[in-house]
Amino acid sequence: MFGTGHPQPPHRKEVAMQIVQHQQRVLDKTLMVVPPDGPVALPPPTDALRVDVACTLAEYLAMLRDHVSFLLRKAPPAARLRNTLGPLAVAIVASAAAWLAGPGTLATALACAAIAALCCLPFTTPAWVLLFGTPIFLLKRRRTPSYSLRIDAHGIERSSRAGTSTRSWDEVRMIRRYSQGYMLVFGRGALPIPFRCMDGGQQQVFRALALGR
Repeated sequence: MFGTGHPQPPHRKEVAMQIVQHQQRVLDKTLMVVPPDGPVALPPPTDALRVDVACTLAEYLAMLRDHVSFLLRKAPPAARLRNTLGPLAVAIVASAAAWLAGPGTLATALACAAIAALCCLPFTTPAWVLLFGTPIFLLKRRRTPSYSLRIDAHGIERSSRAGTSTRSWDEVRMIRRYSQGYMLVFGRGALPIPFRCMDGGQQQVFRALALGR
């Protein structure tokens, strides 16, 4: 049971073979990595995408409302809390001051301040979009009722009766897909593209171009 023999150390050649086999196993494991699930981005097509855009008021307001809501959700939690509690506190203080002031001009001014503060709460965003977005759209529509886009791997070219402007993909800050269409957001300004203006094939080409950049 208790022998006097000691185990012999492995031969150098055997040790070298084991190291090589271990390296091969590690290499094989690396090569067998499976890509994550989900759609794979297609390479950008060589042909340019041409789209004629004529946005309606409903589409414009819907995309503007979705974009403003997205920006509010994207804000840090502290900023979202401040945007809610700040106007609410002002409304409460102004309402209490108006009640204490009694009838008169001061009370009316304080009551108006309380109403204005309540109108700054996040849930009033759709009303503000409707109030300010409608005249902005009508002004833009009168100046540029429609425009044509030429989109390729180099950038976005916009042509209308006001002229032609070109933006590179480096100027695009984000591309958002909303309920009524896509919105290209630049450092200054944005460009809405309703789904109605593109068929299924054009949308696939657009997504491939955007993902490729």
